[in-house]
Amino acid sequence: MIKKYWKIILSIVTGLVGIFFILSKSNSKKANKAKKKIDDNNTAINKLDGRIEEVKKQKIVAKKKVETTKNKLEKTKQLKKQPIPKKSKVVKTKKETVKSAAANIRKRTRK
Repeated sequence: MIKKYWKIILSIVTGLVGIFFILSKSNSKKANKAKKKIDDNNTAINKLDGRIEEVKKQKIVAKKKVETTKNKLEKTKQLKKQPIPKKSKVVKTKKETVKSAAANIRKRTRK
């Protein structure tokens, strides 16, 4: 028959094999979970990269708009500094002035 110490050795070996088998299963589950998290993070990073590129494009467009508005402001400031050209007086004949004055008086008296 099998001696007593062989039974103990056999039970220890089978126990170690069982523990190793259980730990390897839990490790593979943990590894699968970790892989899934890594994939989720990669997809999130790709989405954020796309958003970052869009923001950079919008930033460039905004800078261009700012430059154009600055140029417009500078032009308007320069135009303000320039003297306003005087309007040339229209020289009317004496008859025209009399007619316009009469028309103004009629308008005022009607009110």
